[in-house]
Amino acid sequence: MSFADLIAKKSGTFEEEVPELAQPSPAGSLEKFIQKFGKVTESYWFYNHTIELRFNIEEHKYYRVGELGQLIPVNGVTQTCSIKDKSFMLTPWAAKVAVQKLLRLMPTEMVEGIIRIKPLTFEEFTTIALQAKSAHKDKLDEASDIGHAAHKCLEDSINFALANDPQKIVRSLVNVPTDELAANAASSGFAWMSAHNVRWAETESKIYSREHDFAGTMDGLATCDSCSDKACCPEVFKDRLSLIDWKSSNHLNITYLFQVASYKKAKTEEFPALNIEDIWILRLGKSEEEAGRFEPWHLTPDEYEEDFQGFLACLNLTRLADSIEERMKSQKNTIRSVKKEQRETEKALKKEQEKLQKALD
Repeated sequence: MSFADLIAKKSGTFEEEVPELAQPSPAGSLEKFIQKFGKVTESYWFYNHTIELRFNIEEHKYYRVGELGQLIPVNGVTQTCSIKDKSFMLTPWAAKVAVQKLLRLMPTEMVEGIIRIKPLTFEEFTTIALQAKSAHKDKLDEASDIGHAAHKCLEDSINFALANDPQKIVRSLVNVPTDELAANAASSGFAWMSAHNVRWAETESKIYSREHDFAGTMDGLATCDSCSDKACCPEVFKDRLSLIDWKSSNHLNITYLFQVASYKKAKTEEFPALNIEDIWILRLGKSEEEAGRFEPWHLTPDEYEEDFQGFLACLNLTRLADSIEERMKSQKNTIRSVKKEQRETEKALKKEQEKLQKALD
């Protein structure tokens, strides 16, 4: 029995609801079913074309395709690492930008050479204060746009080199952002590539670990040389295969180490002969204060194991939290069902009592 026939048998309304699945080719029917109801991208294959992954762009979630075409959720690297709370780092900054916006919005006037706040009603002040409250979100959205534009420029430039340059070297940037901050960030990344004679092997690659069942997107693999800056490269080396991860951020966070360690684990698990010697986390400054600033973080093989254990801790905690939340959700649903049943029983009993009382009367 084909997958389409199985769906038809179970649903009873298969012909009407999903007419395009009733095709002669089971493989084509399965693909149309997944595309229509899964809202996922094209396939990503791993382990000699034996494991298929799909990616939901809107929800940023990964799914493994089961034998019957079912989409099985897979933990994503970025979401897994986000379980480590970083809000304490953002709280003082959020308070600062809120105060700055409040001061910009306050109406002022010049009185005898002194800037004073104009008289305000409490309602007017409340309106201004509430507007200032969203300052951190405005800044985050702006920074996100800058980081995305810089990353996109670098990605396009690397793809151009992979397709057109015999040595896979980025000779110049393509699609440079019009935004000055984003352009500065991308230029800093280009300068690092030039200084390290970076020869790209791949970029924006999907990874999957069969052993630990997680997936993600690796920024790239490349062969690198050391640069002349001892602060960046204290040791001289040449032609090292390196895992590279771009980060548009105003500071370095240890969860970045967890992420890149997970990428290395998945990649070398699938391809054991791959000798990834180094890992580079390349921070591109994105705020007004950090615009154009570049900070490389060089990780060597002896640091990898501890970083990967950090990722596994996040992965285990994520799965525990998901399991417990699902259990709590199930318990709440059970309680709601019981209470609903109790209300219906009470209502029916009351109705019978009213009928009895009416008969007695």
